[in-house]
Amino acid sequence: MSMAGLLEPDVALEQVLAAVPTATSVNVPAGDCLGLVLAADATACADLPPFDRAMMDGYAVRLADAGATVELLGEIAAGDGAYQKPLPAGHAYPIMTGAPLPPGAEAVVPHEQTQRQGDHVDLPERIRPGANIVPRGGECPAGRSWAKAGAVVTPMTLAAALGVGAKHLEVHPRPRVVVIATGRELAADPRIAGQIRDTNGPMLAALFQEVGASVQRQVVGDDAEALCAVLQSLGDVEVVVLTGGVSAGTHDEVPGVLRRLGAEILFHKVAQRPGKPLLVARLGRQLLFGLPGNPLAAHLCACRYVAPALRRLAGRTSVPTRGRGALQAALPANTERTWFLPALVEQGAVLPLLPLSSADLVQPHQANAYLRLDPGSTAMAAGAEIDYTRIGVDAWAR
Repeated sequence: MSMAGLLEPDVALEQVLAAVPTATSVNVPAGDCLGLVLAADATACADLPPFDRAMMDGYAVRLADAGATVELLGEIAAGDGAYQKPLPAGHAYPIMTGAPLPPGAEAVVPHEQTQRQGDHVDLPERIRPGANIVPRGGECPAGRSWAKAGAVVTPMTLAAALGVGAKHLEVHPRPRVVVIATGRELAADPRIAGQIRDTNGPMLAALFQEVGASVQRQVVGDDAEALCAVLQSLGDVEVVVLTGGVSAGTHDEVPGVLRRLGAEILFHKVAQRPGKPLLVARLGRQLLFGLPGNPLAAHLCACRYVAPALRRLAGRTSVPTRGRGALQAALPANTERTWFLPALVEQGAVLPLLPLSSADLVQPHQANAYLRLDPGSTAMAAGAEIDYTRIGVDAWAR
């Protein structure tokens, strides 16, 4: 705990990650697994290649015919050869890259090492056994583990899976998130004095999609009954993120509704700015976040607490990329609560984007990192070195 009984930011993050349920796994068609994390080692169902394969264009030959002039048989192209006759002594098959080796062939001699004379070809004096051939299963035999649990499925992973006959992969599914923006003042097209556009809902949905979650959005007014009904309908969703209604105002219904539903409040309020009113609760396996309504506060809390939880739920690392760079502008001292400041980091240069308030959108919109000023931090001059934490796609690009 910290001043006035508020939870320290690092302790809050530890409690969030400790509350994330164990990542589940599902068996999914390989073509639908892009970007997901393997939940178990992947094992080859078939040999790759499924036959002895020529690595280049040339002639399939016997070793005993080295230095001889041999007669050419019919050409074998990729996709041919299922019923090719065995290669007899004194003969060679012209063969294309990727084609199956005929029975009896012991090497492939490239064109440039031979001299063709009509339907005969002069072979080199020395031929290395197995030259330019990938034997059946040479890349990966059936039954071998070819990808480890924890690996992210990439386009190359998909190709490898299909190559070894794996039609399905065991993966951690995308976490399902519902973002609920609360407040009767929210409107898609404000026409009444006092109404504002819902910026938090789309912003948070985009942020969670960036980290690989499947996201839906809803808007609920300051109505406890309506909010209760919506939350009761989301019992099979892993994570619910509410924005607004979490402080101590007359219309801040979120804490009371969560208690009414039987949720365990893990903590409410953190010694940080922006984002002091942050609330985190648990209802069965479901994790619920109550983020402040101010956009910058909601953004910080989403980046610092929700995104790492979603990453862990998906079987990924929950520690964002950090770095150190030179300040491009002076920073004031910080006397109370941990202060997180948006910043733009480019080639080691760190430009603080000092907002007017936590309701700001325009000034900090280009931020790709957050700076941290602990309580008691002294003023910092331009040129001083400072640590930063990446946000967005850059936070997880490793």
